Amino acid sequence: MTKPLNQCKILLVDDIRENINVLVQALKDDYKLGVALDGKTAIEFARKQKPDLILLDIMMPEMDGYEVARHLQSDPGTREIPFMFITAIDELENKTKGFEYGAVDYITKPFEIMEVKARVKTHLSLVTARQEIARQNKQMKHSLSLAMEVQQNLIPSCCPRLSGFDIAGKITYCDETGGDYFDYFPLHLPDNNALNRSKNENPDVPFPVHPVAPLGIAVGDVSDHGIPSALLMTTARAILRHRAGLPGNGVDILTDLNRQFVRDVRESGRFMTLFFCSLSGADRTISWVRAGHEPAMLFSPDSGQFELLTGKGAALGLSADTRFEEQQIRLTPGQVVLIYTDGITEAGNGTDEFFGKERIQSVIQAHAAEPAASILEALFERLNTFRGDKDLQDDLTAVIIKSV
Repeated sequence: MTKPLNQCKILLVDDIRENINVLVQALKDDYKLGVALDGKTAIEFARKQKPDLILLDIMMPEMDGYEVARHLQSDPGTREIPFMFITAIDELENKTKGFEYGAVDYITKPFEIMEVKARVKTHLSLVTARQEIARQNKQMKHSLSLAMEVQQNLIPSCCPRLSGFDIAGKITYCDETGGDYFDYFPLHLPDNNALNRSKNENPDVPFPVHPVAPLGIAVGDVSDHGIPSALLMTTARAILRHRAGLPGNGVDILTDLNRQFVRDVRESGRFMTLFFCSLSGADRTISWVRAGHEPAMLFSPDSGQFELLTGKGAALGLSADTRFEEQQIRLTPGQVVLIYTDGITEAGNGTDEFFGKERIQSVIQAHAAEPAASILEALFERLNTFRGDKDLQDDLTAVIIKSV
C-alpha cells in the first residue's frame, strides 16, 4: 500500500533559524518535519531517522551543503534519500554543481511558498511511488522464490533404477522458474494390477528393479519461460502422470495429453514440445513419440556413429487433431541416448556462437564409457565453460539413457 503523503518526513537543514521557521510554517500541516541547524546534525539525523526528503541549504559554516550531500551520497544507508537545495546562490554554475552532487531539485531564495510546496509534493509523490514499487518488487521476489521452490520439488530428485539401463537427468533454469521439464514415471502394466498400485502410490521413490517394469520418461519445453510457462509445465506434468497410469501406448498418451493441453492454452498462442519414451527392462527396448521436440540422439560406441530418433507429430497445444507416431528399437549394451531441449544447442557465448550439436556429440563420444551421471555432468561442464560469463537465454534440460 502506498505511503500517505502526510506520513512522510522532511528534514529541513539551514543554519539560519528564521529560514527554518518559514519552511516549518509552510509545511507543518502537511508533513512530519525534522530540523538541523548544521551539516553534522543533518547527517546524523538522516542516518538515524531516514527522512523521505531533505531540504538543504548550501551556505553553512563548518560543513556546507555540498559536503553534506557528498556524505549522504557516499553512505549506503542514506544515498537513496532525495534532497533539494534551497539557497540564495543562483548562479548557473552552482545549480549545475548541485545536480552533479545528486540533488533532485534546486530552489533559489527568496522563494515563493506555493512553489516550494508544489515541488515538495511532487518529489514526495515520486518517493512514495518508488517505495511502493520496491515493496511490490520484494513481494514479487518472494513469490518467485516460492514458485521456484515448488517447481524444483516437481523435478525428480533421484534417478530411476531399471534393469538394463543407467539413467540421469538435469535441468538449469535461466529465470527463477521456467518452462523446461523432465520426469520419470511408472507406466500402466495391463496384466499386473498389484505392481501398478505399488508403483503409483509413491512414484518419486527410486524405481525397483523388475524385468518387466515399463518406465516412462518425458522431456518437454513450453514456449517462452518464466511464471506463465512454469504454470503450463506443471499442468502438463500432472496430466501426463495421470494418463501414464492408464492403459494405452505412447500415441494414446500424447493424444490425450494434447487434447487437454489445447483446451488449457486456448488462444494464448503458447505451446509445448515433448519427447516421450518408454523403456522396457525385459528386452532393453525404447519406444518413443515426438511432439515437435528436438530428435533424441543415439550414440553407438561400436560404430562411433550417431543416429536421430525422429518421428512425426506437431507440438502440443496447436491442434486437437494432431496425429502422433510411435517408433521402437532395441538397444545394445553401451549405447547412449540423449534427450534434450534446444536451450542447450542454442546456448551462446561472448561471440554469439551457439553451442550446437557437434559439441554435444563430442562430449558423448569422449565419455560414453562412463556412467550416465558422469556423461551428463561432462556435458553441462563443457557447456558452462563454453558460455563463460554469457547469461542464459533459455532453460537447459538433458536426460541421458545408457544401455548397460
